Amino acid sequence: MKLKAAVIEDEFKLREVFIQQLKRNCPEIEVIGQAGNITDGYDLILKEKPDVVFLDIEMPKGNGFDLLSKFEKIPFEIVFVTSYEHYAIKALRLSALDYLLKPLMVEDLVPLAERIKDAMRLKESALKYALLQTNLKSAEGDKKIVLQTRTKTEFVNLNKISYLQAELNYTSIFMDDRNRVVVSKTLKEFEEMLCDKESHFVRIHKKYIINVQQIKSIERGEECFVTLKENTKLEVSRRRKGELIDRFNSI
Repeated sequence: MKLKAAVIEDEFKLREVFIQQLKRNCPEIEVIGQAGNITDGYDLILKEKPDVVFLDIEMPKGNGFDLLSKFEKIPFEIVFVTSYEHYAIKALRLSALDYLLKPLMVEDLVPLAERIKDAMRLKESALKYALLQTNLKSAEGDKKIVLQTRTKTEFVNLNKISYLQAELNYTSIFMDDRNRVVVSKTLKEFEEMLCDKESHFVRIHKKYIINVQQIKSIERGEECFVTLKENTKLEVSRRRKGELIDRFNSI
């Protein structure tokens, strides 16, 4: 099945290069139209009814979110196209929405069609986009993350997460009530998603990321351990000890 796609990007040269890259690397995706601003993009979507829209976030006279707000229900999949530094990247990751980073890399395009088809089968994009809108407006502790397991998708408040533990290519996520969710992502992926200077999460060990707001106490002897409010005790590696104490003292 061919996927009908619209490309909405304000820079003409980037748009043309992107379309050529899709033709070379994603034969299952057929570009049926392109636009350089949100007004033309909206008209294009209404006319052509694409399966997927590749949407630049920053454009003249508005942004990609302004375009999406014109739809009461979004009847297509969205792949955001943006730069790594953009403020919305963390919100996109938490909301499990698809995105591509500029400059575009071939290895990011090859699996794209299958990712889009998977999203279409799950029919969860509208819920994830609603979560994105909430996360963009929320304070750090009020944000939510999408956790996809083998059997279900959960929307979890970040402040309910106590710690994350590496399990080979999986991660176990432990809640403050000791419930556990197992997700097929590595701890490194969650570190990139959660552990920035503004967040409450810090990696303390090759096996653990913790929520510093869940700390009950820190033992600062030759070996360092942290005890969480639900009484789990975790080892802190020597090279992570200083960062942990700095973050704990700052809250």
